[in-house]
Amino acid sequence: MKLAECEALSRWIDPRYGFLSPDKFIPALEANREVYKVDCHVLESYGQDAEFLREKGKEIFPISFNISRTDLEACNIYQKIEDTVARYGLSRDQVHIEITESALNDSSQAMVEAVQHFHDLGYQVWMDDFGSGYSSLNVLKDYHFDVIKIDMVFLRKFDDRSKTIVRNICRMAKELGIRTVCEGVETQEQFDFLKEAGCNLAQSSLFSPPVPLDELYKKWHLIYRQKKTASHRASGFSLSIFTCQLSQQELQSRLRK
Repeated sequence: MKLAECEALSRWIDPRYGFLSPDKFIPALEANREVYKVDCHVLESYGQDAEFLREKGKEIFPISFNISRTDLEACNIYQKIEDTVARYGLSRDQVHIEITESALNDSSQAMVEAVQHFHDLGYQVWMDDFGSGYSSLNVLKDYHFDVIKIDMVFLRKFDDRSKTIVRNICRMAKELGIRTVCEGVETQEQFDFLKEAGCNLAQSSLFSPPVPLDELYKKWHLIYRQKKTASHRASGFSLSIFTCQLSQQELQSRLRK
């Protein structure tokens, strides 16, 4: 199995409420146009991690991370990303921008221009949660994405109908020159099907749940020590994820800036 890429995720660790997933705090931040501060912190944390790994002589994996539609309205998100990439000596092909399908339903022309601007700067743009909304085919017609992430809903009900849809999404994407990632892969049967269907990458708890950076590297070294016996996992197919964890103090500090 080959670890191809990581997705940088946010989790808020609150002293009172404990571990909070994004659905508990992101909507409120989006409503107040403050979520860009968390998104920028995620990239900043990746830059710090990359700097640490570089000093230790370790491999630095590319990441994808989400930005919100409101990021485009609340700040110059392009400059903030460019500044962080330059500050930590990252290359643009190490940083991939994810935009959810639901974010494309509003201000469509602005989003078309945003995707093009990121491309002009040299970044890949990925579409997250493909198939979760009602306009997926229109999105593929109007936007030029490098990668689409097939929503996990298609694997939840893993029947012949879902298989046909996923197989044809992969085929259509390939004809359009778009790579595919499937989220929510939980069983070996699903994984084997995706290989047969021509999906490029898989992301799920089958490989790893969201984990901090140090745990990710422990898992990665273990996987590579065992890869000769793990013949059921195809080389170059897997994608794992790590979390950018925010303490209450870190989040409050970011929001005050």
